[in-house]
Amino acid sequence: MQRRLVTVLCLLLTFTALAFSTQRGYTQDTAAGGECPTLVKQALEAVGNNCGGLGRNSACYGFNRVNATFASDVNDGFFSKPADQTSLKLLQSIDTAALNETIEEWGVAVMSVQANIPNSLPGQAISFILLGDVQVDNAVPPDEAVEPAAEPIAITTINVTNIRTLPTTNSNIIGSVAGGTVLSTDATNPNKDWLRVVFNDSTPGWISRPLVRTEGDLDSLPVFSNESRTPMQAFYFKTGIGAPACTQSPDILVVQGPDRVAVDITANGANVRIGSTVAFRTIEGNKMQMFTISGEATVNGSTVPVGYVTTVQLSEDGTTVVGEPEEPRPMTQEELDIVIWLEDVPTNILNYPIDIPDEEANEPVPTRVPTTSSGTVVQQPALVTVNCAPFKATSPLDGLNFGMNTFYWDAAPGATSYRVNVDGAGSKEVNAPTTNATFDISGAGTNPQMTWSVDALFNGVVVCSSGSVTIPRQWAAPPPPTVPPPPPAAPGSFSAYWSCTYFDFTVNYGSLPEGTTSVAINFGSSGDTYFSSPIMIQVPPNEGSTTVTVYSEGSSYDLFNGSVVANPSGIVVGLPDLTCTYVMPP
Repeated sequence: MQRRLVTVLCLLLTFTALAFSTQRGYTQDTAAGGECPTLVKQALEAVGNNCGGLGRNSACYGFNRVNATFASDVNDGFFSKPADQTSLKLLQSIDTAALNETIEEWGVAVMSVQANIPNSLPGQAISFILLGDVQVDNAVPPDEAVEPAAEPIAITTINVTNIRTLPTTNSNIIGSVAGGTVLSTDATNPNKDWLRVVFNDSTPGWISRPLVRTEGDLDSLPVFSNESRTPMQAFYFKTGIGAPACTQSPDILVVQGPDRVAVDITANGANVRIGSTVAFRTIEGNKMQMFTISGEATVNGSTVPVGYVTTVQLSEDGTTVVGEPEEPRPMTQEELDIVIWLEDVPTNILNYPIDIPDEEANEPVPTRVPTTSSGTVVQQPALVTVNCAPFKATSPLDGLNFGMNTFYWDAAPGATSYRVNVDGAGSKEVNAPTTNATFDISGAGTNPQMTWSVDALFNGVVVCSSGSVTIPRQWAAPPPPTVPPPPPAAPGSFSAYWSCTYFDFTVNYGSLPEGTTSVAINFGSSGDTYFSSPIMIQVPPNEGSTTVTVYSEGSSYDLFNGSVVANPSGIVVGLPDLTCTYVMPP
């Protein structure tokens, strides 16, 4: 795409020459205030050299002029020239200067913010780029900032396990993993019964601690609560208001998350989730705007598709949101002109190159919107070309098997992939043009009725959703293989065994050594139990049993480290590891 470049002879009142350039990022816009100065191009080239490869939780002085304040005393000259760096935990505020050609200033700064990205995704971070008149204040006090474990701990799931958005069974399920899956965890919740992991190498989530095994010290992990924030994950910002010197030197804050990783930040009190590149600015009327340049983002739960902008009313001090975000609208040509030159930002300070959509792509096509139970899809403008009209879930519509099921749907032409969602069992994604998916839903417990749906995606972004299908499900899993008790022990010899009974397991023992006054039943379980190990039972009688109820998210649980100890002799009978499957009584 050609862009015009006007050569202006300084100190003259009229233009004497006009030339055209094919460079997309440096176009003259005389109505907006004149040519884009060479200084902007020099600044962008310099910031790539000064700040390329910036480490996590750090800030870099990119180009003159950058001012900063710190949470503690620093030496004179600290963070005062291009290429200087500082820790975000130390940084209190940072601001960059508006364009001033006379003194050759156009402030640029770069920050690498970890936010809620686990350390199990090494090196990935959110890139913040301050361009022109931008001020950012750290809203995370240094004594409250948290950081995940530098060395994540390997864990292994014991059986089919759900991964959730928050450390509670009341939160949404992101997906499920099979038993024996190896994950990495870098944080735990305040009660230390949930662990933070990454699902599908892209989405942070939480897994119940009793459902995994590890040789690491999980109690040593940093504690993260719902309110925990890493340095600069929450911030306040403001930008210059008014027409820039040229469209290529606006005052704007660019925020880019890692490719296909959902990250959470808080900007001026608004909760923002991005899997993309966005740009922020403040405008007259004490308002904040967010532009989605690639991917998708949400502001306080309101989705802003690529090529769209939303406006948020702020409080008088600019630290909280007033009301709901405005309905997202397509970016105007003037707004596209403001961000088009971002394609020239050096890639070594980004996670991936910025690609601004062409104006011609901004036309009405179907996109993700609420759907009715019949699967009707409302069409709205977007920057993708997916036809949602024929898209619908087709099978099964009458019932589900307890475990393995194959789901079918009619295609949405233009979609690049599809995702089947089963409430309580997770999701599975397949690439287009495939229109069916088979997976095991036994991890959803024994719920006799379940709901499923399918999404059509374009380059990882949901653009169509089918209606939800709620149907009966086979109410019990096939009975597990019978675990026979061991052969009878020789007369007079101490013996013990255990077996599964529905949601319980039972330990039997007999022929206790002479003089036994009590027995201790030791066990480990992948599920939760009302009674903890060991269970003490008084003797006599010399033969007996005890039953323990197990609560587990999956359809099965494991028993391990089992033994029965006769006291005071200390004679031990070991119990073999056992896998028990939930079976409803007939």
